[in-house]
Amino acid sequence: MIDRINQTHTKAVSLSFDNEDHCMPKFIYVAPLLSEVDRITDMCPRLNFRNPQSIDGRKLCHLDSLIDRGENICTTHSLFKLLTKDMCAKIKEQGYTLVIDETLECVALFDELSASDRALLLDKGMIYVDKESRRIRWNNDDHKKYVGKFDHIKRLCDNGNLVFVRDKVLIWEFPSEFIRAFEDVLILTYLFPGSAMASYLQAEGLEYELKTLGNRKVVPYADNDEEVCLKQRLRQLITIYEGPLNDCGQRVGKSNPFSSTWLKDRTDKQLQSIKATIEYFFKSVTKTPAVDNAWTTFGVVKGTLKGARYSRGFIPCNAKATNEYREKKALAYLCNIFPHPYVAAYFQDRGIAMDEDAYALSEMVQWIWRSQIREGEPIIVFIPSGRMRGLLKDWLGDKPVTAEEAETITARAA
Repeated sequence: MIDRINQTHTKAVSLSFDNEDHCMPKFIYVAPLLSEVDRITDMCPRLNFRNPQSIDGRKLCHLDSLIDRGENICTTHSLFKLLTKDMCAKIKEQGYTLVIDETLECVALFDELSASDRALLLDKGMIYVDKESRRIRWNNDDHKKYVGKFDHIKRLCDNGNLVFVRDKVLIWEFPSEFIRAFEDVLILTYLFPGSAMASYLQAEGLEYELKTLGNRKVVPYADNDEEVCLKQRLRQLITIYEGPLNDCGQRVGKSNPFSSTWLKDRTDKQLQSIKATIEYFFKSVTKTPAVDNAWTTFGVVKGTLKGARYSRGFIPCNAKATNEYREKKALAYLCNIFPHPYVAAYFQDRGIAMDEDAYALSEMVQWIWRSQIREGEPIIVFIPSGRMRGLLKDWLGDKPVTAEEAETITARAA
């Protein structure tokens, strides 16, 4: 586990793989985006990474073929999550090393089977719930040769991907035996202990060791002297807006302002007021042109909150790895992040309590890191959620710059 904020972690580790002095294992490198797949392939010419291509509309077939031949493979998270048990057996036989760039979504809500269709399959005895694991299994004794509407569900059941949580919802899970099939696993990310993948590994009994980079080498995390220096530098570069515009996120009672549920419950008038606040932030506080502005919120209110000077600068709140927004210098973070309740329930039922604050901080820092801060350039960020703002300030370990001082720092960024 390489836990480091600097975007060079991928490059440094990749170059170490490409070192002629190393006895090369076979690699499967998994990146969040196709653009990153191309970049890694170009960075490591000696490894001759192969990127699975579409054969008869199915990249999975080509991936299977590449594994058969023991090729070094670079692919996306989305394709990797389609691995089958047969492919897993071949991976183990080939002795592959797995490198995951950014955390893999190993547990997620599954919404591709409606409650009525699920009830239908259960009533007809085509699927059943394993009492011990709570996994949905296909009844291969009576329906092994089934071909039809639920082919996809049959494959997932046979793969062990679907789990029934609290007799209400289905959760998709990446089978842990697929991780165990690799000789070694390396994950390149930051703030890993707060991620859902960390909870997944803990639930599956998979131990990991935190390491980082120092002088372009992988070193124990305890030797991470650069972290302190980096935080000092970031405190000089990140302006957290503190001023009256934050009033729109003031907590009342037990509410969680700017959470997905809270935003969904706002009236049109309240949302228009929030929109006006965002517009004022970019127009009168940062005074930055639209091309320099970025914002995020949840999809349920994205359309309503679009406004002048920032609407085209939307970056999804779960964005990772991409360098596409590295010129953005004024940010509005309109989210209060919590794990999905049923994902949290899934882990809770397995004796794992997700750290909500660590999870939220991890997601927020990843988003902020899409901006020009990754280039060592100053940014200003508006975070109306008091909880999220407090998490960022605590992480930086220092008091934020005031609203009056923000104009000076924004001028430096302009």
